[in-house]
Amino acid sequence: MMHLPENIIITVVFGLMLALIVFLLTRHNFSRHGKTDYQKKIEIANNEMLYSIRPLLVEKKVPSKEILGAVRYSTAKKYGVEQNDLYDEFSLTSDLINETIANSFLTSDEKLEFCSLLQSIK
Repeated sequence: MMHLPENIIITVVFGLMLALIVFLLTRHNFSRHGKTDYQKKIEIANNEMLYSIRPLLVEKKVPSKEILGAVRYSTAKKYGVEQNDLYDEFSLTSDLINETIANSFLTSDEKLEFCSLLQSIK
């Protein structure tokens, strides 16, 4: 049996420990980066849903829950995200109501009219 010097064994063990630490840190960094990309996709998809429904409200038309579900499904498929991670009807209408109230170009009566239209979706 071949006898290895003690410093070679220590060097190999130390090298393996360092490789394991580098592997764990790299994996953690890349997994965290992947989550932020997914969150960006969700934000973009949610904004697209808002932008697609906004023109209907200007014409005082309200999409049905089935249409909202179809929009959510196709948007999730387009961006490669889960449907459950996107806005539901409540969140979508809440954001649209917030945008309507914050819009300084609408009169108070128009704001209330648009908000009552949006309430029918909830």
